[in-house]
Amino acid sequence: MSLSRFAADLPAVREFVTMGEGETPLVALPALARRLGLRRLSAKLESLNPTGSYKDRVAAMSLSLARHRRMRGWIASSSGNAGLAMAAYGARAGLPGFLCLVASAPIEKRVPLMPYGLGVVGVDGVGDGATSANLAVLFDEIRAAAQRHDLFLGITAHAFNPAGMRGVDTLAYELVEQAPDATHVYVPVGGGGLLVAVARGLRHRGHDARVIACQPRGCAPVVAALDGSARVPVIETCDSHISGLQLPNPPDGPPAVAAVEATGGWGDAPDDAAILAAQSLLTRTEGVFAEPAAAATLAGLMIDAERGRIGPGDHPVLVLSGAGWKDLGRFGADAATLPVVALPELAGRVDDWAGRQRSARDAP
Repeated sequence: MSLSRFAADLPAVREFVTMGEGETPLVALPALARRLGLRRLSAKLESLNPTGSYKDRVAAMSLSLARHRRMRGWIASSSGNAGLAMAAYGARAGLPGFLCLVASAPIEKRVPLMPYGLGVVGVDGVGDGATSANLAVLFDEIRAAAQRHDLFLGITAHAFNPAGMRGVDTLAYELVEQAPDATHVYVPVGGGGLLVAVARGLRHRGHDARVIACQPRGCAPVVAALDGSARVPVIETCDSHISGLQLPNPPDGPPAVAAVEATGGWGDAPDDAAILAAQSLLTRTEGVFAEPAAAATLAGLMIDAERGRIGPGDHPVLVLSGAGWKDLGRFGADAATLPVVALPELAGRVDDWAGRQRSARDAP
């Protein structure tokens, strides 16, 4: 498994830096399909990439380019997923890196960075309560630092790293092979780069699925531009707490809007509570544990199914961009209060549980 299978469609490099990224499975979600009145529903599990997200595709392409260009290292910003991917693939390439991490990133996204020995700082003013002005300053600072120190600019957005983002096109190439009959592709949108690449990859392979942008209601500039409530995909402040989808001025916002419109798609903006409920439903119904940002796709699909925008004859595909273990905060209280029983009590506890399961099955 490697991006090299699609080398003819990607920027030229002497050798690909790889850790087995890509070729992620497309899994059927039959229980959810029945619940939503669909005959078919599938999910692309980008959570099964080496560091747990689709960002490994960007990192593999970016570090391959950085080594090809003989750069001294890399620099990037991240809410967590891109940072871990760049750290891992940077180590694989033998290139040092510096990461500007969103200060409010979940601890599960911060801790795995520590073994890699990269330079890393948390940055205030982005993430929770992010403003467009702060994001602009952050990106300007990173771009200037990259130029000063001959570093590869590893921000995972077409606006800054168009060649590296081409690695994400391979997700769409695989999807066309796995689900040639897909009618709708639901994509979570933070900076917009994932959606732009997916739409481009589908088009390059001649696939006509509609692409649906999914953002949390508290930070939905792309959806606002699509539904006409905003002229451009920019809002002043982000009020959502869904990590990874907190960009009020997404760097790839305009091309994301254009990409959705070109496919005949639209945007959905479920609130944070609906996204977290969709995450739980996906896990308990299908056994697939995705991070909240990825679950925004299911939350969006549920809106469309309720409104009749998606019907039984359609085959929607959810792009599950990252793994559930990357954001465990809301499950911490349950884990901390896990009941502990003495061995003599164990049989009774199991019997009580089994009785509740029988009652649930027998309920009308």
